[in-house]
Amino acid sequence: MMFSQHMRESAQAGFQARLEQAGAVRGGEVRARMEKLSDSEDVRAAIQWLYANSPLSDLANYDFSLFHAAAIHGVFLRENSPFSRDLPEDIFLNYVLHIRVNEEELCDCRKMFFGLIWDRVKDLSAHDAIIEVNYWNAEQVMYQSTDERTISALGAYWSGYGRCGEESAFGVNAFRAVGIPARQIYTPRWAHCDDNHAWVEVWCDGKWHFLGACEPEEVLDKGWFTNASSRAMLIHSRCFGDISGEEIISKMGMASFLNNLRLYAETKQLTVIVRDRAGAPVEGALVSFGILNYSNFFPSAVIPTGADGTVRFTCGLGSINVQVKKDGVCCERLVYVPDTDTVDMVLEQDAPAQDVWENFVSIAPKDRIVNSTKPTEEQKELCRRKTAAANAKREARVAAMFDEARTKAVAEKYGYSQEIYGLIDESRSNGKRLLDFLEDTMFSAKEKEALLLTLSKKDRRDVDPAVLREALSLSWGCTADSEELFYRYIVCPRVLSEPLEKNRQFILDYFTQEQKDAFRAEPAKIWAYIQENIGFDPAIEYGQIVTRPVGALTVKNASPLSKKILFVAICRAVGVPARIDPVDWQAEYYRDGAFAPVEPREQGSGAIVFEKGEGETWQYFPDFSLGLLVDGEYQTLDLTREKWEGGELRIAATGGDYRVITDNRLPNGSIYAGKYHFHLSDGETKRVRLQKHQANLSEMLDNFALDEFQVFDAGGQAVAGSTLTRRKAVLLWLEEGMEPTEHILNEML
Repeated sequence: MMFSQHMRESAQAGFQARLEQAGAVRGGEVRARMEKLSDSEDVRAAIQWLYANSPLSDLANYDFSLFHAAAIHGVFLRENSPFSRDLPEDIFLNYVLHIRVNEEELCDCRKMFFGLIWDRVKDLSAHDAIIEVNYWNAEQVMYQSTDERTISALGAYWSGYGRCGEESAFGVNAFRAVGIPARQIYTPRWAHCDDNHAWVEVWCDGKWHFLGACEPEEVLDKGWFTNASSRAMLIHSRCFGDISGEEIISKMGMASFLNNLRLYAETKQLTVIVRDRAGAPVEGALVSFGILNYSNFFPSAVIPTGADGTVRFTCGLGSINVQVKKDGVCCERLVYVPDTDTVDMVLEQDAPAQDVWENFVSIAPKDRIVNSTKPTEEQKELCRRKTAAANAKREARVAAMFDEARTKAVAEKYGYSQEIYGLIDESRSNGKRLLDFLEDTMFSAKEKEALLLTLSKKDRRDVDPAVLREALSLSWGCTADSEELFYRYIVCPRVLSEPLEKNRQFILDYFTQEQKDAFRAEPAKIWAYIQENIGFDPAIEYGQIVTRPVGALTVKNASPLSKKILFVAICRAVGVPARIDPVDWQAEYYRDGAFAPVEPREQGSGAIVFEKGEGETWQYFPDFSLGLLVDGEYQTLDLTREKWEGGELRIAATGGDYRVITDNRLPNGSIYAGKYHFHLSDGETKRVRLQKHQANLSEMLDNFALDEFQVFDAGGQAVAGSTLTRRKAVLLWLEEGMEPTEHILNEML
């Protein structure tokens, strides 16, 4: 047997529990497929382990064949790949066998990637194989900013680009495909700038090393983010099975969040002790460690206190906001970690000063390089040549994806507009399937083009035309007040950011004609049905994954967001225009000329009016945020779609206690911030003049060490970069095809 007795026993027990949780229909289907297998006991154990250590939503969303294929390939690697053969079992299971990386759409890509990569790495050491796989990654995918939905590894491969989370999910799949343990690494928020980033760690010679996803170097433990990561307050990864030797800082259902910061930065263990007013320790209080970013305290880790009222957290050497919450009572304190060993918190509701601006400073960690790995000049030159070759291969592959001649022929034959050229070009490899769809004579050119225009650029990169055909064919007979309403809110299969699938026929077959007639006449009954019949157990899910409509109806377990998506999908299937409101994410249906929430909103009869001075520019989140006190803590509102009119920004608001945070990010990475608390009575209008905590010039400056570099003067003579900084100077440099230049240019575009 390949796997230990403990693994096989725990996998079997977990598998059986997951089938029970999936219900008689879906659980019975998976059980029947397992019983028909003729594979080895090792493959069967691998399938059971995958199901046992995956969210229920994966069982609901994906066919058994996906888990079967992953298990077969994983067992093959354990037997045949020198990179997997002698791994600790928990490392192999979690970081080679497991099919999930984070919240990406899953796909059966491992065997395909193995076939494309194996001949390049089979005779190499683990170190050299890792370097070579990342050159292959760069040949396939490059960075480009996209929307928040995370496409599958195959989606990234067939389109040739992705944001950092998609690049890293793709890279992890490529490494795992040849048996190299890999995981996605995130800084959920940088401490020194308003952003985040993701990259990859690989297991080599008994320990973890990092590298940029699809950003090859000739050495490990180097990336364009090396200096940035030394300034992080937290860097973490996710794991879905049991793992040893790691610091677990949070749990989100099936996912454990692991603290990986020690590999990147100087750290310190912060101890928080929570007591009640009488001085007794408080057990079960949630201690959140927040990073000030985008004018908001982002909870980077949430840890419950033990019986002694204590939690411990390894973090970077900057400021962090410690928040404690239990039973609707919340208190918080901003601490500077280098000056603090233990934080004593008394659990009682904060009573901040009202209607006054209070200034505070969040200090970013200093630039302290922990990883000093540097390639030689020869390695740098080799990397430049190999990266240029990788870029050329990728660009040639991408250029071949657009069939301009066929697109032109289809557009002219069927009368499509000029927009079709751009849509097909942007869809990359999926353009071939979309052209097949555009040639389908079952529907008019107008219908097909109108549907494609409701989808995002990313949707068109990976949507299966079968989903589009179903959406059009099952919308006949439906009516709406306008064509836009009809195509966008009835025909369109996209609800929010869930992976697209055929679900309309399933929904129509699932309900009786009597139910469908009742739903169409009174859409609120759809929501009542969902609330009554679809439960939610967060312990067996992963909150960042959507259970798609078919899966939700089958396993009868779905997150609150998944239920809203299901509501909209059912509405559209029965011909009722519906959507999720882009501002507050409420599920809505269209009736009597307007969208109405299925759950009545708490209508605010009051208003908050933000004021700014002449010439001032205030953007929501980069410059300020607004939070409403709910159950003892401030919940940040999303006002990004609200518009300033002159010097005022007016929003409707309910009565309650509010907090405004303003953000003045300094060039040295620290934040001069302000906070303003106020109470809004029902029906009251409150005016708030926004203010920034200003800093002196001397407080903005800092010292940073730069590696020596060369530039060339007008005569072509090499000049050492250090000579340019002897006097005041502004330095800008770009490296075409390299990072972070490509990130910067793509973000600017």
